[in-house]
Amino acid sequence: MVSLRQPTAGGQFQVRAVASNILCVSFTPAGRILGESLFVLPQQPDQAIAFGYGGVSTTELRAEFTTTGLRFSATDTDRAFWLEDVARTIAPADEALRVSQTFRVDPSHALYGLGQYPGGVFDWRGKEVLLAQSNQCIAIPFLISTAGFGILWDSMALTRFLSSDDTLHWKTDCAEGIRYYVILGPEFDRIVAGFRLLTGHAPMFPRWALGYWQSKERYVDRDELLTTAWRFRELGFPIDGLIQDWKYWGDKPWSCMEWDEKMFPDPAGMMRELHRDLHVHLMTTIWPVVGEGCALFDELKAAGELFETPHWACGHIYDAYSQRGRSIYWKHVRRGLIDNGVDALWMDGTEPEFVSTHDAMDGARACHVQRDTAMGSWRHVLNGYSMMSARSVYEGQRTLNNGKRVFTLSRSGFAGQQRYAAASWSGDITANWKVLREQVAAGLNFAAAGMPWWTTDIGGFFTTGPDARFPDGNCDPAYRELHVRWFQWGAFCPLFRSHGTHTAREPWHFGPPGTKAYDALLSAARLRYRLLPYIYSEAWRVTTQGGTLMRPLAFDFRRDPATHRIADQFMFGPSLMVCPVLEPMFHATRHEAEVIPVGFLCGPDGVPGLEWYGFTGREFDAQVFKRHVDALDGNWARSPPSGLPTNDYSLRWEGVLKVPETGDYEFMLSGNDGRRLWLDGELLIDSWRTQGFQTLTVRRHFTAGMRLALRVDYFHEQGPASMSLVWRRPGMSPKSELVPAERDVYLPVGCDWYDFHSGERYHGGRMITVKTPIDRIPIFVRAGSFILLGPPIQYSGQPTDEARELHIYPGADARFIVYEDAGDGYEYEKGEYATMTLCWDDAKHELTIGGQQGSYPDMLRRRRMDIRLIGSNNGVIHALYVGEAMRVAF
Repeated sequence: MVSLRQPTAGGQFQVRAVASNILCVSFTPAGRILGESLFVLPQQPDQAIAFGYGGVSTTELRAEFTTTGLRFSATDTDRAFWLEDVARTIAPADEALRVSQTFRVDPSHALYGLGQYPGGVFDWRGKEVLLAQSNQCIAIPFLISTAGFGILWDSMALTRFLSSDDTLHWKTDCAEGIRYYVILGPEFDRIVAGFRLLTGHAPMFPRWALGYWQSKERYVDRDELLTTAWRFRELGFPIDGLIQDWKYWGDKPWSCMEWDEKMFPDPAGMMRELHRDLHVHLMTTIWPVVGEGCALFDELKAAGELFETPHWACGHIYDAYSQRGRSIYWKHVRRGLIDNGVDALWMDGTEPEFVSTHDAMDGARACHVQRDTAMGSWRHVLNGYSMMSARSVYEGQRTLNNGKRVFTLSRSGFAGQQRYAAASWSGDITANWKVLREQVAAGLNFAAAGMPWWTTDIGGFFTTGPDARFPDGNCDPAYRELHVRWFQWGAFCPLFRSHGTHTAREPWHFGPPGTKAYDALLSAARLRYRLLPYIYSEAWRVTTQGGTLMRPLAFDFRRDPATHRIADQFMFGPSLMVCPVLEPMFHATRHEAEVIPVGFLCGPDGVPGLEWYGFTGREFDAQVFKRHVDALDGNWARSPPSGLPTNDYSLRWEGVLKVPETGDYEFMLSGNDGRRLWLDGELLIDSWRTQGFQTLTVRRHFTAGMRLALRVDYFHEQGPASMSLVWRRPGMSPKSELVPAERDVYLPVGCDWYDFHSGERYHGGRMITVKTPIDRIPIFVRAGSFILLGPPIQYSGQPTDEARELHIYPGADARFIVYEDAGDGYEYEKGEYATMTLCWDDAKHELTIGGQQGSYPDMLRRRRMDIRLIGSNNGVIHALYVGEAMRVAF
């Protein structure tokens, strides 16, 4: 191996070159052996390496030993940067060592990556984060700096990252030593490409995966699913996929990979109708937990591949770190889903969630107490479960040769998961404007961490609750506005998907065609589909060049410090700058709804709060507990209230409601399964049946000072459970006034910019204010760009002989490679694809269209292309049939 070893106090450094711009550094304490990485792929060492001057250097990157560690710098002074390894600590831990590493850095730079987290942090300078998987957190131990370097921390264990002005700290609680990689760019695309070299390239998704995906919790049967697909086609609203969430197995064990014969009869026939008649693909949810009493559970149990801790779904989580466990799991996925025609898999709960993982430490502790995995203790491999889960279905599907590419969606993720054709989404988020703003930063940092494919629950998963105040759902004009703006931004996420609970998400539920909300949704979807030639070409760059589709502005304008902390604008590919609307402008959120505060409740003895009782059985069979609580608000997503069985239990709350003011009150009882509400002895809500989550509303007029007897009953049958009593009081009012329908946009320095909608040209390096009507968000195109637009279509593979439009944005030279292939299958890996290179010479005002290079079956040899030179009245300048090389002067 080409490397340099350097003994030092307490251990030994090893530095080796993986590539001319990548160095691997390890520190092994005396008496320890640092094994191979659990997620970095084996690398051939770079041979062009020199030793001397007390260190190691390649043609690009140098590491020099210092009295405390190492100093990294570029050998080329034009790409000057510095990074110093200045300290490390090693201490005994429960199973191995607890290690920490300190770097000194330039205090002026910004830091991105590390994965996806709520809270809205964009630049990690001066911040701290726990790298652990949870429902809304995805831990990726990869950081990039505007100084021009990246650091990949080689550990799957629980890790804490913190930054101060001029230091970076990595602290890991289980290790045999320290290993990290330094990657020199200095441009971000090259740093990310280095990350993919180390952890694996991202295969091409099928073209249909880049279209629109409709989901909700959930389609209850075959008729509802097919009716929804037909409705999309009848309305002409573009769509490529529907997602079937949990319970398609009916009363069979959880995630048994079997269809319920009554709810979903003849699943293969249903798939044929979706594919043949509707050109719609289907994704189904699967879980790492498998319910007791099915063939999959029995086979995993017999093989010893289940963890012991019982799961709220009456099952156990399987060991995805085990090759045998993955093989058994895949066999049943194939038999029940893939062989019936399912096109893609949605892997939910892959943190994994032995308990609720809304708190990352709760999830980590639950993993740590499990028996060892096939790859070692949970402390060693904590963050990698999602990657191994994705590996199980990817490797299985790649053996089929069925003409389909693998496309998997996972709630969690880890470095290397991209090589298994897995995207991630941001978990069960809440519908409000603050969360929408935070989601933009979360998605950008996930992309900056080297992970190319990501999506969000458009509209927010929860629309009711303490932080989601839309109990009227899609009937509320304020929620319609939020959903429209989320949808418009979602059209420029790598994957375009709407999902949620509480209220229907199909576009016609936001108003019929011709209404503002529906037409705005349709306009955003149509634009996404017209941009598919551009998006698909960029997807090829993701696969072959380590590219990134959704990009922080610093990816393209690293030398413009003004871009470093802008989290509400981003590049979509190299040419489009997207500026989503992240504030309400037309409809104030209705009077605030809230969980009834403790000050308005009291028990029979006058103590503030409510008496809470738990029983076995749905009819209050046997009392298990009596407790005093402050509010009627519970979410038992992953386990029942303490002391109760997992399924079939009932709850009761009793107390007195004190009416604070005279007026009309609105009470909202949110939850699933059976619910009843009494006020002052009157039964106001009676919905005592098994049912999905919904909000039941009742309105009454009360006089200030009244004291009303309050009672709420609830029964729960199976699965996640939640229950809350929310009210809207007469005195509540909106928190803020509406703002004008416009927003400020920063135009980065170094180029001119064009308004995508109007074609108006602006100089960069300044702030402008632009109008934002409900059917439009600001989009700008950098000068020196091509945007290739397809004709209006209803699905990604729709045959059409209509012309494409090539928009040229002058002001600088431009180059773009148009990529095409069959849209599915893996023949592209064997060279079955075609490219066409477009070049614009700005000085000559001349377009060069290269001839098509390569081929694939059924490829169009000639296609009409309408050329528009933006800024010269924006009309069609030339209408050409392209296929052969040509040059066009303007």
